[in-house]
Amino acid sequence: MEGDQFMNISRKSKVQKRIVSAAVICLAAMQITAANPVQALGAPDITVSTASSLVDEIKTTIAPGLTQKEFIYTDQAGKRLTCFTMEYNPQMASVTLSAGTPHDGTKIGLATVRDQASASVHSGKQVVAAINADMYNMSTGDPWGVVVKDGTEIHSYAPVRTWWKFFGVKKDGSPIYGDRQTYEANKGMIQQALGIHSVLVDGGAVVNTDLTATLAPRNAVGVRSDNSIFFLLADGRKDPYSHGLTLEQTAQLMKDLGAVWAGNLDGGGSSTLMTRTPGETALTVKNHPSDGWERAVANSWLFIANPKPDGVFDSAALTPYDKTYSPKSIVPITAKGLDFSGAPTALPKSGLSWALSDYSFGSIDQNGVFSSNGQEGQVQAQLWYSGRIVGSTYVEIATPDNYVSVGTVTPTAGKNAGLTATYQGREVILTMNKSDW
Repeated sequence: MEGDQFMNISRKSKVQKRIVSAAVICLAAMQITAANPVQALGAPDITVSTASSLVDEIKTTIAPGLTQKEFIYTDQAGKRLTCFTMEYNPQMASVTLSAGTPHDGTKIGLATVRDQASASVHSGKQVVAAINADMYNMSTGDPWGVVVKDGTEIHSYAPVRTWWKFFGVKKDGSPIYGDRQTYEANKGMIQQALGIHSVLVDGGAVVNTDLTATLAPRNAVGVRSDNSIFFLLADGRKDPYSHGLTLEQTAQLMKDLGAVWAGNLDGGGSSTLMTRTPGETALTVKNHPSDGWERAVANSWLFIANPKPDGVFDSAALTPYDKTYSPKSIVPITAKGLDFSGAPTALPKSGLSWALSDYSFGSIDQNGVFSSNGQEGQVQAQLWYSGRIVGSTYVEIATPDNYVSVGTVTPTAGKNAGLTATYQGREVILTMNKSDW
């Protein structure tokens, strides 16, 4: 049953603030939101065959080799979709997958993804991201599929669901997936495994057989031809912020994202993605669960970073990250230090300097305050140390081209929240240089 930055690569131009009146616009306070550093600006690498336009894409390095992507697009019916992926290649990343369970134990039960991740942290694991996994009995927490945790089977195939599929990783970290026969034949090689509801993509082709029109939040796991692994979470039931997907649309999206094989995980109100924001230590929920709160689930997939933090400054996470502002804005940019593993550490006490990639857009002082001269477009704010860029973020300057419901970009906004400015679908922060008041 389905339950209802360290150096980053980014592609995004954004903007944010509610429109009330011209006077309020002139006096609008700077909005600074938690964000991550950027490495390069380039063409989006997301292709969605069912999209009419790609609104935004952001890439964030969570840990060495582990990348989070957030991408927003409108489908051919004009509906907005907000999606997230977590991806890594076991042969190239210092990241492993682990089966998350309540209390990080071997007993069946229910716990939120947050609590499952926290329990694993208390057990000594460096959890940097987590996502819910298999479907389950919502009364007992009994998962519908197999559970293998750290090489031990703690939940076997249920007799009534022998057809249930599974996804997992072998002891060498490579992916394994299939039916019960595949599981039994390879059981001794499997390190972690959890159940999946159905196969969406196989041999690079969509094989989903559930063609019902139900739109919902969706979760899926996919494997690419190079054996890299990625998870998808598509928010839903949050119009106009995110409409949701059918299983057929989910399958097509997984194929578009490069899956040669993909399986459907628990979606609906169970859909929960937590990651470590660069510069922070705790995991925070990145999507917007459709229930309005985090649902207790049977199990989850935890992303474990293996390199231990060394506390030596390596790069910086900058805030704000990839935002769009109105012309003549003044944008204070702040930095947090990161070591090579992505864990927080102190910034150097001296030697840091700020620069712009293109000074035709304005100026930036050595406190990190960018002052727009009104030129529109994207400019990179850079933090330098010892002759290299250790952190960067893009600031887009644009005049709004539309005003939409605040709920389009802020799913928690109330019905009477009013309108907000956007540019090409991205939210615009309306601020002004004080000399222009």
